[in-house]
Amino acid sequence: MNTFDAIKQRHSTRAFSSKQISEQDLEDILVAGGQAAIGCADFDSLKLYAVQSPELLAEIDAASANGNPTSHPLYNAPTLVVVAAKKGFLENIELSNAGCIIQNMMVLAADRGIDSVYLWMAMMGINGNAEVQKKLGFPEGYTCVGSCALGYADKAFPKLKGEGQRLDVKVIR
Repeated sequence: MNTFDAIKQRHSTRAFSSKQISEQDLEDILVAGGQAAIGCADFDSLKLYAVQSPELLAEIDAASANGNPTSHPLYNAPTLVVVAAKKGFLENIELSNAGCIIQNMMVLAADRGIDSVYLWMAMMGINGNAEVQKKLGFPEGYTCVGSCALGYADKAFPKLKGEGQRLDVKVIR
């Protein structure tokens, strides 16, 4: 699959089966994340954590559910990739860096036939739970700045409308 086809195929999956992605796919996806454009090449300010432990995934899911026992913000995904960062020298640059990292990973996942979703609630749950941060192994001064779930869809989802440009675009020459 070419890159543009992978970009067009990628969509947010909100119900995952229990089937785990392969070790090789996970390794390649993490490398794709590490190849992202990072502000001023400050790679030392970022860390990736791949979580496949069912117990830790359940703990992160519960921490992210904001007290609602019927909510499952991780959508039962078998893999969660967490981007952690320390504050950058530019305000909020770590959030932009996380977006670049996660987009690279999700595009490669789509190319491999792996479904994904960018998870904001997981970031909030992780950052609000010191015990989860400790289990993940966050160094002092690091917080979660983004995460994505990876796996295989449990059910088919309707395609988004529009095969071409979906945003309002103005070209100024």
